[in-house]
Amino acid sequence: MIDNIKRKLQLFFPGELFSSKTIEEDLANGVLLTGKESILPYLQTALLDEKVLEVQLDGMPMVYFSRLKDGIPVPLETDVDVDTNSTQYESEEGEYLAAMSNIVTLPLEPGLGNLHLRYSSRIVLRMFTSTFAVEMATTFEDLAKVHDIPVLCLAFPELARIVYNAREFRAKVPESLDFVSSIEIDDEGSEMDTRPVNISIRGLSFSVKKKEQKLFKVNTVYSLKLFVEDELLIRIKGTVRYFARIRKRSGIEYLCGIEFDFQTKIQSAVIESIVALVQRAHLKELAEKSDATGINLIA
Repeated sequence: MIDNIKRKLQLFFPGELFSSKTIEEDLANGVLLTGKESILPYLQTALLDEKVLEVQLDGMPMVYFSRLKDGIPVPLETDVDVDTNSTQYESEEGEYLAAMSNIVTLPLEPGLGNLHLRYSSRIVLRMFTSTFAVEMATTFEDLAKVHDIPVLCLAFPELARIVYNAREFRAKVPESLDFVSSIEIDDEGSEMDTRPVNISIRGLSFSVKKKEQKLFKVNTVYSLKLFVEDELLIRIKGTVRYFARIRKRSGIEYLCGIEFDFQTKIQSAVIESIVALVQRAHLKELAEKSDATGINLIA
């Protein structure tokens, strides 16, 4: 058994060394998962919390992005009429995952990853929680459609590992929280209100429309005001570091990432308090979803 696990680990995580002793320890400590049942809660969390997944193909350094999709996939080459819009199905979100036969994702972004994925022998999906990342090993199965939306069918992971300190903690902003970032977009002091997607002690990302991306330039400093429930909590400057395009269930999301430029220790303390506030709101939302679905979602 240990030798088989070692072969799989070396296949999906090339360049790393795995000894029989460390594998046994990781299994005992719960940081190495080798059964579908132990991986299922993470996939349910990724779906119900609409988490962004990092996707790595054949151990290459390029990282793509996707999200899990709900629904029963219909292979493109079949004409079988499957009613994926039934009231019974829609009332039980994520039900298909419980069968542990496969998983369904939206197409990757950037789009070139969809071609590479079809010919990849190994795929790693990386999901972040508040304290660690879980890396799940899978393979490509088929192209399909759900509700007439093109999707990717992957094998249900049978191997995963927990990785601590994979990146700095980013608190996801729940829809229930009235959190607004007002950004000064020109020298005349014009401001644009945006919706933060997540925030960390170093920066935040916010959602913009496609045409609004031209208002921001990478490596340029902007002034921000952060409001929660219409209360101004802080004025701070930040530098745009990246733009990203990520698929959502309802379409494409365009993100802009800003790194904070701290001028005082007070600013740093206020941002830390905002991160904690956002995380509490997210945990409350997850608890409500857990109660509604009966699924133990992982924060």
